[in-house]
Amino acid sequence: MVQGHYESLNRKNDERMNAIPYCDTGEVFEADTIANVWKREDKEWLKRTQSDRSGYEYPRLGESPYINMTDDFRMEKKVICQDIFWSCDGTSFVSVHNDFGIRQYLVPEESNTDKLNRNLLLPFTRFFRNQSIVSCAIDPFYTLYNENSDRLAGDRIVVGGKNFPLQLYSLMDGQCILSYDTMNKINGEYETVYSVKIDVESRVYTGSCRNKVAIYDKSRRDAVWMNQSTKKASKGRQSIISCFEEQPMGGQALSRGSLLCGSYANEMFQVDCRHQRLERLNYTRTVAGGIVQILTSDNGRYVYVVRRNSDAISIYDRRNLQHELNVLRLPFRIHHNSAKLKAYIDTAYGLSMGTPQGTILNWGRDLVEFGGVPSHNSVEDPLITSIPPESEWRTNLDSTIPATVVKNCPGDPELFALSHGGTISLCRFGG
Repeated sequence: MVQGHYESLNRKNDERMNAIPYCDTGEVFEADTIANVWKREDKEWLKRTQSDRSGYEYPRLGESPYINMTDDFRMEKKVICQDIFWSCDGTSFVSVHNDFGIRQYLVPEESNTDKLNRNLLLPFTRFFRNQSIVSCAIDPFYTLYNENSDRLAGDRIVVGGKNFPLQLYSLMDGQCILSYDTMNKINGEYETVYSVKIDVESRVYTGSCRNKVAIYDKSRRDAVWMNQSTKKASKGRQSIISCFEEQPMGGQALSRGSLLCGSYANEMFQVDCRHQRLERLNYTRTVAGGIVQILTSDNGRYVYVVRRNSDAISIYDRRNLQHELNVLRLPFRIHHNSAKLKAYIDTAYGLSMGTPQGTILNWGRDLVEFGGVPSHNSVEDPLITSIPPESEWRTNLDSTIPATVVKNCPGDPELFALSHGGTISLCRFGG
């Protein structure tokens, strides 16, 4: 009976939830090399700004330090999008690509009704790091129109890389504002920050090797709290803090006290600066290749854990993280080379995740807020152990390219940003 309930929802939502992009980055990121991507982007930006009659002086796009290095093997690869971050007001978003570039886009008006000739999405600002970006996070209050002068500016992004300190940058001009002290006092080397998060109280959380977590005030270079688990990972596992929990944007943005983080050794920890230790709450003996995401339902009661080398998303009750409550079944396995497929929870549509075929899987808000148990279920109903997607949204994009990142716009959840290889599209349901 429960299975039938999901199948009927699947049919209903499939008819209703197809989405067609109304603007995208065009052929810019389809170039064969990184250098050609930059040439295309610069050419289109110049054409756009020169034809603008408003008199507005656009900030010039930053140039990569590698722009003239044609013999660097790193310039030969295709460009892909690593992540997307929306502003809190939904008027802009930030993309991070593997060309070491960080781009800020304005959301254009939906004036074009011709779906075959989409508006071209070009960056408002762009700057580059001189090395690959291992981890990054933006201020949860990020907006281009920050009118609150009583708090630190919100147009900030923290970026972690190898053999470099964690650094805080301005999204507007790409200037480094602050370098945090991430040096290992024993060997004198900078520790790689594999995961990072900025919370609503301007605290910066970092995760590194040997299950080490540090907390910084966003405006100060020295850590205010630091600890690491004394538990050793099992053979073949990496004791690296891989992610911090993500709450739905636009939802309950209040601090919930302790924060969860995960490791590549399939461990879940609780971070609470009021205590002097990192507490391990869950260790799963599984063939999965480590936790890559921890997502929290909007009501904060349920935790959704994404692992590499897995074909399911695990669901836990936050009050009992030792026991797996249910799983969301995926029609594919998240291999190590497809780890950039990111799941996302928003306040209107529940949990969404792109697929290797370029579509988007979805489990609705009601199901997500009840931990995978439909709200009409009684205690006599059998335990649901594997829940298929309630719907699969199609976007009319190339089915041979994975949909790696899909994130709904806060304040307008029917609008979402989608990365498709390196290309970024803005889509609206029923478009």
